[in-house]
Amino acid sequence: MKFCSILVDRWALLPIVLVVMVFNAPVWRTVEAAAGDDRDGRWQAGNTVEMSGLMVMLSKPVLVARSKGFLWFPTVVRLSNGELAAMMSDYADEHVAQGTSRITWSADDGLTWCPPSQALGGDGTLILPNGDLLWMPYYLRPLEKGGMGSPYQLCPRGQRTLRVVQPGVTIEGWPRPDKSLAPSLGISGFVCNGQTVPLKAGGYLATLYGYFRDTNRYSLVASESPDGLQWKIRAVIADERCELPGREGPCESAVCRLKDGRLLCVFRLDSGVPYGHCFSSDDGRTWTKPLQLKDAFSVQPSLAVLPDGLVALSGGRPGLFLWLNADGTAASWQKVDILANHNTHRPDEPISGPGNTSSYTEVVALDDTHLLYIYDRIPNGWKAIAADSPETNSVWVVRVTLERG
Repeated sequence: MKFCSILVDRWALLPIVLVVMVFNAPVWRTVEAAAGDDRDGRWQAGNTVEMSGLMVMLSKPVLVARSKGFLWFPTVVRLSNGELAAMMSDYADEHVAQGTSRITWSADDGLTWCPPSQALGGDGTLILPNGDLLWMPYYLRPLEKGGMGSPYQLCPRGQRTLRVVQPGVTIEGWPRPDKSLAPSLGISGFVCNGQTVPLKAGGYLATLYGYFRDTNRYSLVASESPDGLQWKIRAVIADERCELPGREGPCESAVCRLKDGRLLCVFRLDSGVPYGHCFSSDDGRTWTKPLQLKDAFSVQPSLAVLPDGLVALSGGRPGLFLWLNADGTAASWQKVDILANHNTHRPDEPISGPGNTSSYTEVVALDDTHLLYIYDRIPNGWKAIAADSPETNSVWVVRVTLERG
């Protein structure tokens, strides 16, 4: 399980002046290519996978960022001006009060990236009506009358900056009291996580997971908001009583809208076991009984839907995979091995074992026929890299081109 974490309670150090604080707007220049890169301003051809009704062409891996320090659990989002932003955690995987991250930007669909700059940790994004990007917080703090809240980060349209805004988002209407993830840190029992989708009647739907009081398995809930700031719980998607196997219970999730209008939610139950999934036909007010997604597994799923209805699902552990559902029903999936593509074309920096990637990924649609898939390489696993080691942690992207057969 990913925990946003540092060893100092920075929440107490966040004054109101952070409302106007800007994290290092990066100078626009491309990240240096890793040794052995053969990029010449174009995507280079990687592995090709032929499957039923689809031809899938992967690019060679492209470096996003690297560091001797922690650099993992990447996410990527499309901004309203067409650029991409990628956020990567830069600290150990343990609970703390306020996490940090590195953020980088791309103006050419992920082929080149600017040098990363510092930001707070976040999880889940949405585009506001004016085109600004709101990056949801990960950790929440208890508020009066049982609510939760936290500052969020805002990226104004057309800019490469993140501004911390207080007092931040609030989530009300909890059906039961929560159980703190770490009482000594003063954090709540639920975290913001996953993807947001627009609601048909306006506003947004997002997911959170955590513990209700007196429980030992996670529960997954959906929240709704008219403006991205004030949220209330809309439904419990799956709680600790979920019958699907998995010691952890329903937690990390992704949500998308299928071509028939239904919402699909895919979620983690434990490392190494199949995902669970459910559908909603009423915009997230009620959900079908959770079932196993037997073809796909296991941590932090991500979903993307192309204009023709094709559904893409990314994830893994073990491994790094992209699953594709060509008919838009999410009923059956075909698998693409992203780790094999990495190792074929980066033999100098292989992902050589199950502990050499977090398997936290994200997939986003670039246009009608292209996806972008982001993932990490952690050669020393969950441990810090020694100062005298030649190794680095790194984050990579692969462009996926799809042709209907």
